[in-house]
Amino acid sequence: MHRFNLKYVAILVVVAMAFYGCTSKLNAPKQPDANAGVKPAPLPVVPPEPAYDPTAFAPLHPRALSSRVTVLMFHDVVTERGKGSVYFDSTVDEFNQILDYFDEQGAHYLSLKDLHEHLVTGKEVPERSVVLTFDDNYQGFYDNAWPILKSKNIPSGMFVHTDFVGNKSGSHPKMSWDQLKELDKSGLVEIGGHTCSHPGDLKSLPIDDQERELAESKSLLEEQLGHPVPFLAYPVGSADSKTIELTKSLGYTMAFTMKNGPAEESPGVLEIQRTIQTKYKDAFEQSQDRAKNVPAAVVTTDINNAPITLTAGEFDGISLVFVSGGVPVSVRDPAGGRKSVGTYVEKHSGMAGMNGTFFVNAALRGTDNAMIGPFKSQNEGVFFVDRDARRLEKLIGRPLIAWNETKISVAPFSSEALNSEDGVRQLHPEFTDCFLAGAWIVHNGEARSRSEISTAAAGDFNDPRKRAFFGWKSDGTLVYGATQNVITTSAMARGAAAAGLQEAFLMDSGFSTSIVFNGKILATGHSSESLPSREVPHALVIKGELGQPIDVESKKAFDDAKSSTEISSDTNGEEVVKTKKRRRSRRR
Repeated sequence: MHRFNLKYVAILVVVAMAFYGCTSKLNAPKQPDANAGVKPAPLPVVPPEPAYDPTAFAPLHPRALSSRVTVLMFHDVVTERGKGSVYFDSTVDEFNQILDYFDEQGAHYLSLKDLHEHLVTGKEVPERSVVLTFDDNYQGFYDNAWPILKSKNIPSGMFVHTDFVGNKSGSHPKMSWDQLKELDKSGLVEIGGHTCSHPGDLKSLPIDDQERELAESKSLLEEQLGHPVPFLAYPVGSADSKTIELTKSLGYTMAFTMKNGPAEESPGVLEIQRTIQTKYKDAFEQSQDRAKNVPAAVVTTDINNAPITLTAGEFDGISLVFVSGGVPVSVRDPAGGRKSVGTYVEKHSGMAGMNGTFFVNAALRGTDNAMIGPFKSQNEGVFFVDRDARRLEKLIGRPLIAWNETKISVAPFSSEALNSEDGVRQLHPEFTDCFLAGAWIVHNGEARSRSEISTAAAGDFNDPRKRAFFGWKSDGTLVYGATQNVITTSAMARGAAAAGLQEAFLMDSGFSTSIVFNGKILATGHSSESLPSREVPHALVIKGELGQPIDVESKKAFDDAKSSTEISSDTNGEEVVKTKKRRRSRRR
């Protein structure tokens, strides 16, 4: 009994002490709260990606350029060729042969909406993708092609000229509205417009007649099918700039021509290229070749702002000198002239620099600063569009490079996707600089062959001369380099890959070739290494922390190099930059 009482007394003491501690804390004076009255910072609002809408017009997205899709154009599919057959008909055997070929090649079929979403949003599609389209609403599609496509679950597009729906006369009868509705409801066949009367040359018609053909057929299709019809195929592929603008104003968001080539290399989403089915092998092989050789790649890398260092040496037998690290600032003389790379580096407080990309007037005595391709320099802060239509056709596929101080991106050029500031912002939303390089010479750490580089380069890209390149290593360290000898671009590519570049691009070369590091000329386009290269309209000025040459050979190259510039004043008190070599020559 005594033990029992002691036990409970101990429990009561513990409870009392705990209660007293709690009440003492409750009664204690409150300490001021340093965060009192401070509202938590709101979380950043990230706008959601807009939902894909096939009826909303959008231009070609640069990230779609990572693929090359083949679009085929069929017409009637007949059991066998007869008196009324034409060369662009397909027999059932030929149609099956085409599908068998794509099966052997591991092709993946896309619907029209799949293709459109890919083109305007950059959504990835499988490699070896193919789109099957059929023109003119032939009954042969319903009787002969549709059962095969349905059994294989293959999507397709059917373009309908509305004046002929239900016309059963002649050797090429047309489907009825009931059959078109059946196809439409299947989910495998998408119906598109093909005008009312299928004019032989739509673009030559008066604009009012063009509008009637395009608008009335669209309206009737939508009335019969009960939903929007945003896709179109121009009869005989006929369309000019006025037709295309009219097409856009009437609510079409994708339209097809008959020009051969991969879909992503089309002039725009209202001019999608496609190839007649008789050339199916050529078309598919072209798409695969272009995907490999352009290459069809969109790359974004974080920039490693490493100390700026110099390297000189042989890499796979190729003598190179290159600067690594830092972050480049693209500069151009806003007054419209040209300067030496050393002058640009000095005026923009850089640690190093190299010559820029290609410019329009390549004459040695030229003085203007017009660039080839779209362009934005950080010092000017203005985006320049290349408006030369003939030149733009030749630039398709060349690498467009855009960056800011933290990220750098590259994509093969498309005139619709990347010849505007808005387009480049879809590739790199915060870019401050961009330019079009001459060729993509190293990809994924591998040197690209002469035949691969030639796919999207100028005809003289491999002529022997002193060459320059720009790129980055796998860790994001940027590299600015040049050859020490006259050499081909494909040979320089092997050297750049051996030097550890992950991606590399051809810069302007020959007499423009110039690498400057810490006030000295390390590479020049002249035969005499003591002479600076010619003046250029564009340069990359490298900013950051200056390091030292990383080995004995590189240190010797730096010690032996000539000073890049010397600042003096002319009689008007203006800053003039002259090379020491030339100044001594004049004194003699």
